[in-house]
Amino acid sequence: MKKISIITLSLLAVICASTTYAQRTAEDYYKTSKSRLSNRDLDGALAALDKAIELKPEFALAYFERNRIYMLKGKIDLAQADLDKALLIDPDLRDAYADRAQIRMIKGDAKGALSDLDNAIGRGVKSDDVYSSRGSLKRMTGDLEGAIADYDIAISMNSGRIGHHLGRGSTREQAGDESGALADYTYIIDRFEQEERDRLAVGKSARRAAPFDIVSPTMSGPASSASKGETTPNGKNQTTTRTDMTVGARLNSAMTPEEMEYLPNVAGAYMNSSSIYSKKGDSDAAMADVNKSITIDPSEAGYYFRGREFAKRGDLKAAIADFNRGIELRPSLAILYVERGAALMRLGKATEAERDFATALTLEPRMKTLIDKRRDEAKGQSETTPTKQ
Repeated sequence: MKKISIITLSLLAVICASTTYAQRTAEDYYKTSKSRLSNRDLDGALAALDKAIELKPEFALAYFERNRIYMLKGKIDLAQADLDKALLIDPDLRDAYADRAQIRMIKGDAKGALSDLDNAIGRGVKSDDVYSSRGSLKRMTGDLEGAIADYDIAISMNSGRIGHHLGRGSTREQAGDESGALADYTYIIDRFEQEERDRLAVGKSARRAAPFDIVSPTMSGPASSASKGETTPNGKNQTTTRTDMTVGARLNSAMTPEEMEYLPNVAGAYMNSSSIYSKKGDSDAAMADVNKSITIDPSEAGYYFRGREFAKRGDLKAAIADFNRGIELRPSLAILYVERGAALMRLGKATEAERDFATALTLEPRMKTLIDKRRDEAKGQSETTPTKQ
């Protein structure tokens, strides 16, 4: 019995030593991946994490870190699979919920993303970006009061992040608080214009265009469009991301997300401010602000808003020119064809107008009611009797 005991103890010692060695090696590969990632060696970091997971299949942190490399490479499905695995191993890995929420937002899974953000915040994540993201999701799902509360928290944590003010302003506008919305937009505009004056004072050129075309600013869209079931320029009832968004490009940039989104968010503030002035009947202020928006970031949404303002003024040729520019930038955006069709109908070009309405309906069948409404309105505003071409 004594010999058996000694042999048994020896075997257990060997097993324990092997386990310790494997764990240490997995941890070592994990540390190596962090070092390689800091040097922007994505492939090297990925290989190190693959090895760590091979040696220790239940290594939750390794799956979590590998998700971020997959995101850097734009492989969001693989990233989500790693996050699912990490959370299966360790349900309290709070940052994994925040990461997975971002992926779910990209995929359009608002309900899943909101659940993940609730889990992240409930487990103690303290991040203004997480609160702001949850505010955006609450806004999309109609919880405007909850959205504003989350934006308030995000702003209290990082008052200088203009994207938080833009999100809160858009939500306030959607809730009917135009004065509160203008206060948020004005904060952004005043800050930007002061920075431009400071740049010029020290001999730097003014910033006139957004450096990247990756994320659309949060915009208010046409008046009460969400409540009426209409589609905004982003095509998503008060929008978030461009359909041609490149995940890897944003994450691989040396710029921070705040730096990358700064000018598009400034453009969004001018655009939303323009929309409010337009609803108030102050066409000159509306046009001034939308012109500034386009100067900073010549987006399809900016051309849409300015085209609408030109059409309200009766300058239909200028309106059509702007809708043309918007369509060149984003041919799949149905609302641009609707508005160009309405302008063409007012000019008496019924055949061209109907062609645009048909294109819009093909792109977005849910817009039939809006298309019929805009067609009838345009016929009533027609400058000439519509004729066949």
